[in-house]
Amino acid sequence: MQAKARFLTAFLPAAGIASLANALPYLLTRHAYQRDGQEVAGFPLAFHRIGGDCSPSACDNYDFHLAYFTADLSLALIFAAAAGLLAARTGKR
Repeated sequence: MQAKARFLTAFLPAAGIASLANALPYLLTRHAYQRDGQEVAGFPLAFHRIGGDCSPSACDNYDFHLAYFTADLSLALIFAAAAGLLAARTGKR
């Protein structure tokens, strides 16, 4: 039971950090497309992108890459699970 508690105490903060890492680019670039910039979401892969700094037809685009989103989600879960497993194995017994 203690191993499960140690796993959760490491898994949940690591999942939160991974979620924040994915949301931070979006929060920093939110509505940038209205001022000749790009709104971006995702880390390490940008799975959402809108806007641009050129003519409306060429750069006013909305891109959402499901494969990049899935890869970011998988990396976040792997990171959180690895942190949880490490905590469960190395904690006090």
